[in-house]
Amino acid sequence: MLLNFCTAKPPTKSILVIDDDLPTLDMLKSSLTRNGYTVDTAQSGEEALKKNKSNGYNIILTDIQMPGISGIQILKHLKNDEDPTRVIGMSGTPWLLDQKNFDAVLSKPCTLNELKDTIARVITN
Repeated sequence: MLLNFCTAKPPTKSILVIDDDLPTLDMLKSSLTRNGYTVDTAQSGEEALKKNKSNGYNIILTDIQMPGISGIQILKHLKNDEDPTRVIGMSGTPWLLDQKNFDAVLSKPCTLNELKDTIARVITN
């Protein structure tokens, strides 16, 4: 992944990033924070659901394949609770996902420009 990208105007949206891979989680948090987002992280679906209930976020960026509660289960939980949080799924096999349920799906790995553009699109829709 590329590590530098710029935005014309810093966004003010809060994002919860969920990934069981700590280096990926750290890189995403660092990159998104540098670009003006308020970022929180979770290494599991269980932790993510607790944080979302306590804090609430504008966007959840989640890995799909994780031990325990998966990204798909997180999405289903949010939809069942009628939670308005927008959800972006990340997967190494995005073509296997039912993409209509996610607000967006990213291939893993992706460039940070792709990530930035996807978040911007989800925020404005």
